[in-house]
Amino acid sequence: MVNGSRINFPDAQPFIDENGRTQVPVRFVSEALGADVGWDGKTKTVTIEQGRNKITLVVGKSEYTVNGKTMEMDTTVLLLEDRTFVPVRFVSEGLGANVEWNASIRTVYITTGGTVPTPSPEEGEIRYYDGIAFNPATDVDEFGRMTIEKSQEFLLKMADQLAFVKENGRYYIVGEYPEIPEEFEWAVGIGINLKSGGRRNFSTLTARKEYLIPNEGSFKKDTTGLIDINDIDSFGITISVLNKDINEDLGILEIAYVIDGTLSDGNDRRVAFVPESGSIPQISYTDSFNFEKMFQW
Repeated sequence: MVNGSRINFPDAQPFIDENGRTQVPVRFVSEALGADVGWDGKTKTVTIEQGRNKITLVVGKSEYTVNGKTMEMDTTVLLLEDRTFVPVRFVSEGLGANVEWNASIRTVYITTGGTVPTPSPEEGEIRYYDGIAFNPATDVDEFGRMTIEKSQEFLLKMADQLAFVKENGRYYIVGEYPEIPEEFEWAVGIGINLKSGGRRNFSTLTARKEYLIPNEGSFKKDTTGLIDINDIDSFGITISVLNKDINEDLGILEIAYVIDGTLSDGNDRRVAFVPESGSIPQISYTDSFNFEKMFQW
């Protein structure tokens, strides 16, 4: 995301290298950050210039220069399949931009010039909800549903703020909903399967008060007495963002965790964004999700 706008990569995709740094194709720097990029094939040197700023990097080297000053990064420029990839943080910061990384949704946020430009009227108006940029003109489809791409940002942030915690011998489900555009609302379902059989369902929609959880703000639901902790077999959680008027979404976030045993795919945990349309593939977040933070019982 650059100044609130999502950047698409039509061919070469960003990736996280072995040093934990996000690498982007150098073309991104020229197109999204408005810099001039030069390449010397003999010395394998990348030169990036934007206004008074000049960055020089060499493929395979950790040393680089910013405006003539030699600096060192904890990764290198990479040349893969005839494409040059540069570490987005070091390059962006070298050009004076601010860079933030959200690990839960694997997204880099870059702000240039210290301010977020206001889009023209035909592009809509960007608003921010707990740091998530939202543009009604581009982030809502023709039926009023939040787009798949934007839904994932909100859903993963909510999941990062949901947990099962133990305090003073009591067991709670705690959560803090991110702010969301006023035309949308949260829907959360938490199913807890028991070894002895049966299931305990906590939800924002249930009519049973003892299992009801709020759908906005922060909450702390005491489950002590409703569940025998030693009898828990697995958890199944769904989170969605619904348009209040049409009560529809384009997909949900599903989280599954088995305490003793495995799921149908042989693993004991899974996080995936499941689109409403079966023609669109699921998007997995299992490898980057913090299960230990969520499941503390």
